[in-house]
Amino acid sequence: KPCAADEIDIFAVLPTLRRMLHYDDDEVLTSTCWTLSHLCDGPAYHISAVIYCAGGMRCLASALSPRNGLIPRLVELLLHPNPKVGKPALRAVGNVVCADCTNDHGGRFADRPHLPIVDFTEIILDCGAVPRLRRLIGSPSREIQKEACWTLSNIAAGTSSQIEAVLASGAVPPLAAIVNDPNTDKEVRSEACWVVLNATSCGNDSQIRRLIGEGCVGVLGVLLGESNMVM
Repeated sequence: KPCAADEIDIFAVLPTLRRMLHYDDDEVLTSTCWTLSHLCDGPAYHISAVIYCAGGMRCLASALSPRNGLIPRLVELLLHPNPKVGKPALRAVGNVVCADCTNDHGGRFADRPHLPIVDFTEIILDCGAVPRLRRLIGSPSREIQKEACWTLSNIAAGTSSQIEAVLASGAVPPLAAIVNDPNTDKEVRSEACWVVLNATSCGNDSQIRRLIGEGCVGVLGVLLGESNMVM
């Protein structure tokens, strides 16, 4: 019987996962990244532990820093030459971005060691993920394209500075090209459209002008004409 999320001793498993995340073996890396993607799809407390406590409980004895966690290595693995490694690393990063960072640090985890409550998206950005995501939207893999666009769409639904990171990466022109290409997979097109929609909905006036200048009016036009677009 699978154990419930709050029954996992996250501090016990993270040191092993940290070691495995640095193995020079694609199968080990793939399995480890999938494990972390599932952990990062669970309670926010587990995500905070992945961010800060790769060494387990002993990390709590010193100043907590995301640089000592597992996110920098996951971001590095986004561009791994084997897509079987890159895909679960991408899923883990995407799950961190879309998570609610305040949903359960109290309650059922109140008796666990205190971990900082932070904007998870900021951690991902600080580790340099956006330029890598921009490269992945040009991947020949449909699944990786879709996941990269999905992750960028969640970043673009954030603060002005997070939207700025997407714009500064140069992601918008290739996203517009993906949307306007009649051969693009429909699910990939939908996720690419969400990046633009979220950026125009959440961006400031200057950012919206830049989006218009980079071809996003055409993207919105395509959206209006797609009756089967998943919205």
